[in-house]
Amino acid sequence: MKHQRASLLVTMLCLIVASLSFHTAVAQTTTPHVRMSWQAFVSGPAGALRLASLKKAIAKMRSLDNSPPDTADFRRSWKYWGNIHGYLGSTSLFGTVAQRNQQLINDGLSQYLPYLNGTSTQPGIVDQTPPDAIGKALWATCQHSPTTTELNFFAWHRMYLYFFERVLRWAANDPTLTLPYWDYTNPAQTALPAEFRDTTSPLYDWRRYPPVNQGTLALNPNITNIDGPLTTDTTFLQFEKDIEKGVHGNVHCAMVRYCPVPLMGLVGVAANDPIFYFHHANIDRMWSCWQHAHPNELPGTWENQSFSFVDETGTEVTRTVKDFLDTTTLGYVYDNSSACTRAPATTMVAMQIQSPSSTGQTFPNILFSHMPLRLGPAVTSMDATMPAAAQLQNTELVLRDVSALVTPGALIDVYIAKKDDPSSRIFVATINWFGVFDHMDKMGHLDHAKPMARTFEYNVTRQLQQLGFPGTKALTIVFQASSGLVPVSNNQIASSEALTASQATLRPDARVTIGAIELRQ
Repeated sequence: MKHQRASLLVTMLCLIVASLSFHTAVAQTTTPHVRMSWQAFVSGPAGALRLASLKKAIAKMRSLDNSPPDTADFRRSWKYWGNIHGYLGSTSLFGTVAQRNQQLINDGLSQYLPYLNGTSTQPGIVDQTPPDAIGKALWATCQHSPTTTELNFFAWHRMYLYFFERVLRWAANDPTLTLPYWDYTNPAQTALPAEFRDTTSPLYDWRRYPPVNQGTLALNPNITNIDGPLTTDTTFLQFEKDIEKGVHGNVHCAMVRYCPVPLMGLVGVAANDPIFYFHHANIDRMWSCWQHAHPNELPGTWENQSFSFVDETGTEVTRTVKDFLDTTTLGYVYDNSSACTRAPATTMVAMQIQSPSSTGQTFPNILFSHMPLRLGPAVTSMDATMPAAAQLQNTELVLRDVSALVTPGALIDVYIAKKDDPSSRIFVATINWFGVFDHMDKMGHLDHAKPMARTFEYNVTRQLQQLGFPGTKALTIVFQASSGLVPVSNNQIASSEALTASQATLRPDARVTIGAIELRQ
């Protein structure tokens, strides 16, 4: 009998072990969740259910905003997650509400003071203080240049979205809920999705530029085109910098028309707007696009950095960047990370250009140089003549020490054209001011007296090829003030109003200056 009992016990243990092994194997081989484009996320009957679950999650998180500050519920609240990215208060590197009020006044943007202080019907932003040691460790830790010296922009935001998504699932009581992305790199999807313009929806925020919220203006497809960085950047760090300074900041500023107007235009409060998370899901997808195109890229020391967040239980979690490189191990993939450019691959590689990394080339030859250049309010042009011996190869347009004394009041579109044919101009890039005027000086005050100088490097080889280079040597470089927005309308009257709303000029007192302009190979 004892032997039978022992045998039965062994059999039961074996079955338990086998069962555990089976479930572990199933867990390890479970198909990852798919992060879809917004238009796919909301499509069809299943889309309606997904949208309802998402709204339920955000409403639940908002309902926790006034929870006791040292509780797990507060750490799962909408306010808390916005504060992880940034907050305003006496202990914040982004300053206080009063300081931000004064900045708007100093920058001639006092009409946006209600975005900070609220209205008779809408609440304002209030100064906050981390409630405990966890808050002190987590709040305002977003990685952005120039507020951080060591950029880990992609990784920090991937980790942030990963834990945010887990909280969303908890709040919706829906383990299938997966964060979608706003697919504005698709020229047909640059208008703010209708669900974010519904004033009765938790996805709505009143502090966006009104024509954007009304659906009469959309993002200019130029400012969301990532073909250049995806096809000409040769290192991950260069790609990260170009996306962070480029399309990422372009979208932030265009959503409110001016940076640093809150919410989306001011780093310290941007994550309070729901569109922030769907914008950054697309930014994370861009990293996945890069990873798909560069599967054998060598690791860097940046992968060893660690960051802390809280999970859906409100527990602090510290993880290393290297654990977040492969999204499949995190349980998700994107519906498109392999065909991320607008132009077909055959067009993008019509001319085989050897990259500097493969040839040892580091763009040492300066073909043209001009210094400095003060930009006018609308359009500023300058001629550039390339040397007669210059040939078609990797060429960079370098804009050194781009600076402004105060908020310029507009983005800057950069073009290259044939000198004798202004209509031939081809878009190169857009310069935005996201995060530039958000920093504090050493005394803890917002610094308005000293301009923040940044350098931009754009590979313009494809643009030169389109202009007929090397046959064309006389060029014009054009800098044009832009809102980053274009009209979207079905009637002429609304279109005319939207066109006026989309126009922009640089403020003369900003004294926007480019220290030096170079073309180099």
